[in-house]
Amino acid sequence: MLASCLIFVGAAAAVTSAGGHGFDAHLRGPSFVIEPPSRVEFSNSSGAWLDCSATGSPPPNIDWSTADGHPVNDVPGVRRVLRNGTLVLLPFPAAAFRQDVHSAAYRCVASNSVGRVLSRDVQVRAVVAQAYKVDVEVIGGASRGCTAVLRCVVPSFVKDLVRVVSWLQEPSFYIYPSLQGDGKFHLLPTGELLVHSLEFSDQIHGYRCRTMHRLTRQVVVSSVANVRIADHRGVMPPVILENSGVVHVAQDESTSLVCVAQACPTPEYRWYAQTGSEPMLVLSGPRTRLLGSVLALEAVTLEDSGIYRCSASNPGGEASAEIRLIVTAPLHIEVTPPLLSVHLGGNAEFRCEVSTHPQAGPHFVTWYKDGRQLPGSGRQSELLRLNGISREDRGMYQCIVRRAEGDTAQASAELQLGDAPPMLLYSFIEQTLQPGPAVSLKCSAAGNPTPQVSWALDGFPLPTNGRFVIGQYVTVHGDVISHVNISHVMVEDGGEYSCTAENRAGKVTHAARLNVYGLPYIRLIPKVTAVAGETLRLKCPVAGYPIEEIKWERANRELPDDLRQKVLKDGTLVITSVQKKGDAGVYTCSARNKQGHNARRSGDVAVIVPPIIEPFTFQEGLSEGMRTRTVCGVAAGDPPLTISWLKDGQSPFPLPPNLASVANISQLDPYSSLLSITNLAAEHSGDYTCVAANPAAEVRYTAKLQVKVPPRWIVEPADVSVERNKHVALHCQAQGVPTPTIVWKKATGSKSGEYEELRERAYTKILSNGTLLLQHVKEDREGFYLCQASNGIGSGIGKVVQLKVNSSPYFAAPSRLVTVKKGDTATLHCEVHGDTPVTVTWLKGGKIELNPSTNYRVTVKREVTPDGVIAQLQISSAEASDSGAYFCQASNLYGRDQQLVQLLVQEPPQPPSSLETAMVASRSINVKWQHKSQDTSEVTKYILQYKEGDAGMWQQQEFTGPPLSYAALIDELKPATRYTIRVIAEGPAGRSVPSAELIVRTEPQRPAGPPINLEARALSSSEILITWSPPLPELRHGDIQGFNVGYRETSSANPSYNFSSVSGDGEEGGAELRLTGLRPYTKYTLVVQAYNQVGSGPLSEPLFTQTMEDVPSMPPEDVRCAALTSQSLQVSWQPPPNTHSNGIIQGYKLHYEPILADMWRSVDEMEVRKTNVLTIILTGLRKYTNYTIQVLAFTRVGDGVPTTVTYCQTEEDVPGSPADIKVVVSSPQALFISWLPPLEPNGIITKYNLYTRVVDGREELNHGKRTLPATSTYFEATDLQQHVEYQFWVTGSTRVGEGQSSRVAAQVPTNRVPARITSFGGHVVRPWRGSATLACNAVGDPTREWYKGQAEQIRTDATRNIQILPSGELVLSNLQSQDGGNYTCQVENAQGSDKLHYTLTAQVPPSAPVLYVTSSTSSSILLHWKPGHNGGASLTGYTLHYRTTHGNLDELQLSRHATSHELKGLLCGNTYQLYLTSHNKIGSSPSSPVLSVRTQGQAPGIPPAAAFLSPNSTTLVLRLHVWPDNGCPILFFVIQYRPINEFHWTLVSNSVKMQRRFVVTNLQPSTVYQLKVETHNVAGNNQAEFTFVTLTKEGEPPPPELSKRGIASSVPFYADVKVILPLIVAIVSLVVAVVIVGLRWRSRYLGDRMQRPMKETQENQQNAETQRERYYATIHKVALQQAANTGGGPDKIPGEPLLRYGRQPGLRQRRTSRRTLRSSFRRVAGEAWQGWEGWEDWEARRKLQQPASTRTTLCYTVSCITSMP
Repeated sequence: MLASCLIFVGAAAAVTSAGGHGFDAHLRGPSFVIEPPSRVEFSNSSGAWLDCSATGSPPPNIDWSTADGHPVNDVPGVRRVLRNGTLVLLPFPAAAFRQDVHSAAYRCVASNSVGRVLSRDVQVRAVVAQAYKVDVEVIGGASRGCTAVLRCVVPSFVKDLVRVVSWLQEPSFYIYPSLQGDGKFHLLPTGELLVHSLEFSDQIHGYRCRTMHRLTRQVVVSSVANVRIADHRGVMPPVILENSGVVHVAQDESTSLVCVAQACPTPEYRWYAQTGSEPMLVLSGPRTRLLGSVLALEAVTLEDSGIYRCSASNPGGEASAEIRLIVTAPLHIEVTPPLLSVHLGGNAEFRCEVSTHPQAGPHFVTWYKDGRQLPGSGRQSELLRLNGISREDRGMYQCIVRRAEGDTAQASAELQLGDAPPMLLYSFIEQTLQPGPAVSLKCSAAGNPTPQVSWALDGFPLPTNGRFVIGQYVTVHGDVISHVNISHVMVEDGGEYSCTAENRAGKVTHAARLNVYGLPYIRLIPKVTAVAGETLRLKCPVAGYPIEEIKWERANRELPDDLRQKVLKDGTLVITSVQKKGDAGVYTCSARNKQGHNARRSGDVAVIVPPIIEPFTFQEGLSEGMRTRTVCGVAAGDPPLTISWLKDGQSPFPLPPNLASVANISQLDPYSSLLSITNLAAEHSGDYTCVAANPAAEVRYTAKLQVKVPPRWIVEPADVSVERNKHVALHCQAQGVPTPTIVWKKATGSKSGEYEELRERAYTKILSNGTLLLQHVKEDREGFYLCQASNGIGSGIGKVVQLKVNSSPYFAAPSRLVTVKKGDTATLHCEVHGDTPVTVTWLKGGKIELNPSTNYRVTVKREVTPDGVIAQLQISSAEASDSGAYFCQASNLYGRDQQLVQLLVQEPPQPPSSLETAMVASRSINVKWQHKSQDTSEVTKYILQYKEGDAGMWQQQEFTGPPLSYAALIDELKPATRYTIRVIAEGPAGRSVPSAELIVRTEPQRPAGPPINLEARALSSSEILITWSPPLPELRHGDIQGFNVGYRETSSANPSYNFSSVSGDGEEGGAELRLTGLRPYTKYTLVVQAYNQVGSGPLSEPLFTQTMEDVPSMPPEDVRCAALTSQSLQVSWQPPPNTHSNGIIQGYKLHYEPILADMWRSVDEMEVRKTNVLTIILTGLRKYTNYTIQVLAFTRVGDGVPTTVTYCQTEEDVPGSPADIKVVVSSPQALFISWLPPLEPNGIITKYNLYTRVVDGREELNHGKRTLPATSTYFEATDLQQHVEYQFWVTGSTRVGEGQSSRVAAQVPTNRVPARITSFGGHVVRPWRGSATLACNAVGDPTREWYKGQAEQIRTDATRNIQILPSGELVLSNLQSQDGGNYTCQVENAQGSDKLHYTLTAQVPPSAPVLYVTSSTSSSILLHWKPGHNGGASLTGYTLHYRTTHGNLDELQLSRHATSHELKGLLCGNTYQLYLTSHNKIGSSPSSPVLSVRTQGQAPGIPPAAAFLSPNSTTLVLRLHVWPDNGCPILFFVIQYRPINEFHWTLVSNSVKMQRRFVVTNLQPSTVYQLKVETHNVAGNNQAEFTFVTLTKEGEPPPPELSKRGIASSVPFYADVKVILPLIVAIVSLVVAVVIVGLRWRSRYLGDRMQRPMKETQENQQNAETQRERYYATIHKVALQQAANTGGGPDKIPGEPLLRYGRQPGLRQRRTSRRTLRSSFRRVAGEAWQGWEGWEDWEARRKLQQPASTRTTLCYTVSCITSMP
């Protein structure tokens, strides 16, 4: 049971049920009394009425709406809504059908002032009556003695509205539905008619079926149909013709499951139920009746739901069908609590409880309030919560549940607002004002019920004069607003005003002063009455403002004068615990302001004592008829006193007149009252309350009177009878005080025996009123029941009643087949249960009554049992004619039933025939056989014999009846094994000869054993080779078709394996699989399982292996570098991720080199440091130099991936010495000093220090130091003395400090100023196309001349971009490589001369490297190269370009230090074109000559047929592993075959992977076949055809003439279209190609002769380039070595001078002819020549490598062309 609920919970407030304390408890929301049904179907001729009524207070109105909420109104002549709420759908003609009226969903709506509720959806369907015809269909053919099946065919458009009510056998025999039939005719509940035991006379009569429309009640009779009977009596196996399919039935209803099979002889039915996990045979029982093809179930329960299978079997075989029974329980829902009262602001919950069953589908819950669906999320759950209840939330809440089947149900609950104490929403504030203006004071309050508001001034009622007006009204939300208006305020109106809101839940007060300026004034103090013992608060009614002081006096004494009195600041007198004597009297209040004005007023206070009641009780143990009295005495309290009595809160007492008269109330004195009851009765029990009241208070005291009353019957139980399978209620109700307890007991034996108490259980319910409800009563419930009522008063009462179950006859055992030998006595039994007396009659064929008076061989016996009767029919000397159907017919007062018993009289047997298999499994064989119809009566036993193979021992099984089986199951067999089976029949004369033998091979089964000899070895870091052998032969259970190889990483958290499939049986050396794409250096767990055509076997034991190590696939991480000093760096890093280490890290390699200027270009300081730690310090580095750093990890296999380049710079240091210094005489008193910056500045030069020393002879006269900026490299010292030696030296400084000094240069100033150059020469490096400025500064105003080389003088030349400036500088722009060389500046004057030398290097892109191939494998090419000239700048790297002949170009970047590279991952047997370029900072070199290199491997070869083929009778085994792959692994095979005489090929598979063995199946024995196998690898494909002959059916070799005949009859080649058509196309293409070549050659030759003189110079140049390409394209390692040995270099090209001025004869003609040939081929061969761009290069290389007479042959598909050079 599912529970869906809706609950409202009040937060901290009372949650009350009906009859609680809600203010609107007299109101009730609507609820349905009559709710319309969920589905209404009616005919257009009859119309329909939909009744709907509801109850509530006030009485609700009834309306109708559509399912989407639109109101339903009257439609004239079609639809009316009556005043009582009934919706009438009027009869209508077919033309007036309206979809929105007659096929729609309606809802009944009930509403009153409380709320609104909706009924469940009513699906209305109007059916327009249509004429229809019914036909009769005779299903299948029927044989004599068998059963015919007649079906009534109803048109589909009315099929669900029409049922078969009877059949008519003409002329006047009616056949009505029954569960079992009369033996001859059986009208099934589904409408089919069965005619048993067919005779030829049954063909005479015609049959009609009669149907009735369930809405119009119209009866339609079909046309006549006749049964046609075949004369032969053959055995026809059962065929299921009709079954119930899916049956829906409501709980506690009865149903029938029908399964009709056509068979001959009549089949035997068995029923199986799968209501749980396992199917179980259905047996007859109290609720189950097995009636052959009908299974009747009574009072079905939810547990009966499930699948039922009926099995029909006869000697011909067996058939079965499945029927699904779905038991539906009504949808019942309830909302709890049904009535909920919640305070304002509280919370509420409603729960929707849905009663359903586990088999029911999902249901959907929707919540409504007052007929409108609640919005928002959370409104579709079974729990509805409402928070912060407001007035708008009250009303009706509904839960509407919809099931997937479409039916709906609803339940509602009412939410009332509970009592809420008042709460002030608005209040007035204190005011101070002058007399005269108008004043308005307002209070607003909310509460439930609506509160009443009262006003007071200083605790007393407001003055009653015309200036005060009190107004009050209630808002639509229930809030009350009250106000006091004072039209002309005066001084005496001042004081404390208070408003009090009060309802029955509580009250709340607000007070504030109104101050009116004026003299003190005290209003009249009314008389005050105080209650003794309580607190008195008396406020002085003072007006005027301001007031300085308020005092209270009593008896001229200022208060307070004791501890119980207190005077507050606002003038309130508080007296606690008021005493009558001490506190009664006159009190005076006086008020004074600051000016001394005062006022006085006195008031009288009276004190009244409240009453106090003395406790009283009633005597215990009072019972009916006794007397009792009690006195209510008032112990204290001032008169006047009144004393009264209440019973259960009511007065007068709520008693009948006769009982009220015996209850007397007497006033004993003014302070006591007597209650006496002279004759107690049960009705006198209750709560009695004494009420004492005086002006001070009203008090109550309650005592409980309980009159004990022994139990007595209200409803006395009585004997009852009930029909079997019905419900019965045993009523038992008693009353008494206390309420009696009802207990039911059942006698375990006789009426006077022991009784056992009944408990609640299935089908036994004890209701709250004491009624015992027994459901689905069976015979086991019959007996005596005792109802006992007791309440502890007296001994209690009890009554024994008898329950009798009136049972109509039913049969305890299913019908059976009785088999006897001919001549023996046949005994037929039937066991009848039911109420006696039971009459049993035996009928043969359903018509002929059998008794000794009509047949002397018949004896009838009966035996009475406690459950009914066992009847027995004996037929002596049984004959074959006695075989047939016998009916045991039982009847009693309550009904009648009959059971069929089949009798079969046997004759001596013949051998069984038609032995065949019904089902073959892996370990069992189901066989069946037949017998001739006249022989079946004498077979008592079948002996089934079977043996394994040919040499096995016979084993046998014996089968005896009844019923005698014609099928047997042989189990415990071996899978995939051949068995021989035969059957022997045994009768009185002995056994028959064995039947014909049946040879059967059991089905294969999953292999029971794993593969064996599992081994694995690692081939590389990503490959593992696994080998194994198939399972043991006895565990294969079939032909092994392949293996599943599973692998996973051993350390993986995922336990599942990654499986690959390998086909083949694993024989002849076992099986193997190469696992690729694995992770390096990883442990793997391997398993293998074999599979056959059935499935997979068990996994082998796990095998653990590990891939080899590899180089790390990721670089080290987090590389960091920091400068320690000017000559050391610290580098640190983290290892590569573990998952990419691919082995054990042996250490790390650190590559580092400085980034140097061009002046250091000849220095290569690339260094490598090895370490096994994660931090290294590099020392001995250049100062203040940027270094590139790369780190890689290496394993035993090799180096891993290096990190990206990291740049790091050493610290600054003091600079080195300036490179050079010059001192020359610039004038008689001046010297010019110039110097070069340091070669190693070791930082940024911040300044130069020029040191001077004056020496006269050996004596130093003075010295000095001058600081010069870093930009200055010269200085002129002036005002010097002549003939004195001056010495100079220079140092540089960085921010670290001062560096080393230059050499000391000395000079003596003289009057002669010879020409001297102050600039410095040296090596100047400039980039290609840049500019170079060569300085030549000099002293002595000399003349300047520039020379290049030894003697070439340079002058300004704009065409050569050479300019000599007036300052003497030589400017070279747009530098080319030829501009490099030695430049000399020469200066001269009269006093002397000087020279300066420069070496200029123009950096250009490098020249092309020389690339050659060292070796190649099937997947790699090893390349070496020699770099060309670097162009004056260091190489930065190489780029290797490569592609397949027709592929895309790929690039690979290589290190500048590399001189070789192995290109891996190439395709096997493919030609690759490669070239190399080098790079420096200027640009890239030209490409090296393109090399064409082919990887090793070729297209597959062809194996010898004897090694490749192995034919059997129906299969062909192909040993695929013997197929030569020629160095390239085979990718897949395409396998086809055909018989030798057929034209079309049969494709076996176009994607057979490489495996050891492949089996071609479905071949015919002794047949000649052709096999075509196409093999593919990366290098290409190959195709071969084989002819073979399958073996004979027995496995023998075929006769020799078979092969000869098959081959001789093969199609000749000229008749084969596939041969002759390509041949014709090839010949035509060849002729066309030759013609085109000739024409093109002729035109080219003539054109060349005309244009040859014009092209002579161009040809010479092309010849030289061609020769150079030949040289570079064919150079290899040996040639390089030879060139080195002979002193030649790669830059020397043999024969180049000759080729520069002459040309090679005949080359042009050959090139022309080749172009013509190439054009021709492009036309013939299409894309075959595309992508070959190096044709001429290829020809040139070929000519260098081969003799001139070599013939070149190029072939493409269907054409072949030969060229001769």
